[in-house]
Amino acid sequence: MKNQPWRTSVEIDEVADALYVRVIEDGIVNIKAFKSLTEAKSFVKSERVRLALDTPTKQ
Repeated sequence: MKNQPWRTSVEIDEVADALYVRVIEDGIVNIKAFKSLTEAKSFVKSERVRLALDTPTKQ
């Protein structure tokens, strides 16, 4: 099954000086907190590969 863009994404958010990565997979949302931007970006990269999302992450 091909991923539908509105149902599958990986995003980084900063809220109150904390970094969160939101992974939406088949409409299910999972959120993970990180202490550093490097850790968050590494996780985003691995999730984008796992989900076969080919658009580049925002810098």
